[in-house]
Amino acid sequence: MASQRALLPRSTPAASGMSSRSIAALLDRLEARSVECHSLMVVRRGHVVAEGWWAPYSAERPHLLYSLTKSFTSVAVGLAIADGLLALDDRVVHVLPDHVPDGIAEQGSRITHHLLSLTSSPA
Repeated sequence: MASQRALLPRSTPAASGMSSRSIAALLDRLEARSVECHSLMVVRRGHVVAEGWWAPYSAERPHLLYSLTKSFTSVAVGLAIADGLLALDDRVVHVLPDHVPDGIAEQGSRITHHLLSLTSSPA
C-alpha cells in the first residue's frame, strides 16, 4: 500500500487552501441524508487532503467499482456547464456534431441531459 500512497501525496486541507470545516460539513450532510458511503477521498491541487472509510470498508480491502465512468462523465459535464461551455438542456447532437450518425431519427436528435441520468428519453 505504501507505493500506492506515494502516487498521491498527502497534505492538509489548510495547506491546500481548503477549509477543514467544509469537509466536516460534507460529512455531516452525507450522514443527515443517510447517504451510504464506502469511502471518500478529497483531492485538492494534486494532494489528498482528506480520506476515510466506513466500516467494513478499508484502504486495504479491494472494492468493486461499477459504472465509474458515468461519475467522471457527470463531473466533466458539470464543469463544462459551470464554465459556460454547454447547458444542461443542450441537445447531444449539437454538443457532439461530429459523432451524429447519418440518418438519425428525429427522436434521437432531441436527446439532452437525460443520458447522464440513464433516462435517455428525448426532450
